[in-house]
Amino acid sequence: MNKIKMTANILFAGIGCQEYGIKNTGVFDLEVKATSEIDTNAVISYAAIHNGLTPELIANYSEYPDRTEMAKDLERLNIGYDFKKEKPYDWQKLARRVEKPTDLLRTTWLACKLNRNFGDVSRIEELPEADLWTISSPCQDISVAGKLKGVNPDDKTRSSLIWQNVRLLKKAIESGKAPKFMLLENVKNLVGKKFKADFDVFNELMSDMGYNVYWQVLNASDCGLPQNRERVFAIYIRKDIDTGMFTFPKPFDNGMRLKDVLEDKVDEKYFINTEKAQDLVKKLESEGKI
Repeated sequence: MNKIKMTANILFAGIGCQEYGIKNTGVFDLEVKATSEIDTNAVISYAAIHNGLTPELIANYSEYPDRTEMAKDLERLNIGYDFKKEKPYDWQKLARRVEKPTDLLRTTWLACKLNRNFGDVSRIEELPEADLWTISSPCQDISVAGKLKGVNPDDKTRSSLIWQNVRLLKKAIESGKAPKFMLLENVKNLVGKKFKADFDVFNELMSDMGYNVYWQVLNASDCGLPQNRERVFAIYIRKDIDTGMFTFPKPFDNGMRLKDVLEDKVDEKYFINTEKAQDLVKKLESEGKI
């Protein structure tokens, strides 16, 4: 079995999907060397799904530092930054409250430890050596469902954090720790008219830094899933090891449909009954899609 050591250099929970994808190939012995995430919910969710974080573990873990030190650790990593209010979470305020077995301070600190979370990518000085980096960034400022604030480094948005990978990659190359491969995944609009030029510049930089670039838009429905979900995937292979044999998978249909995975009976508390939802249903009906 080939062994791949993976550094997850990202700021969103997508590493969970990428980790599952790599493990499900059955080809690689995966070891996640580090993650980079600042959203509290994403940090905790990833730890619960992948690293065994449970209420019992949080309550019974025996190596917590004192609450002030935990707060300092989370502040140093910039965990819990509020993008709407544009200010960091006040962990010291929480540290002064009476300790509870599974309070947010304990939970988040332990989740970061289990995830090997390096926190805010803009504060990372150097990444550990690994075969693969995932270098995606948040999609909110690229997605058509967002505000389209941009991905250019001058935009200073969450999506523009992708350029932090250039800084970290230069450092890795200088220290002889350049990854063999890198993986980028994001919404299809990254290669749309508004952002394609920025994507091209990023890829040119990757080429100049010694990587061959392969990218393609893939639809989940062509990859064995009952869902139309288009995403752009880019694979970067170090030129000194690239054999030129890489190709993206060919579309296939395994016959699975949405009805095959939906439950027959769903509690009414999960029903969506809002004006916008009804408008969407009418629109889809008028277009003959449902």
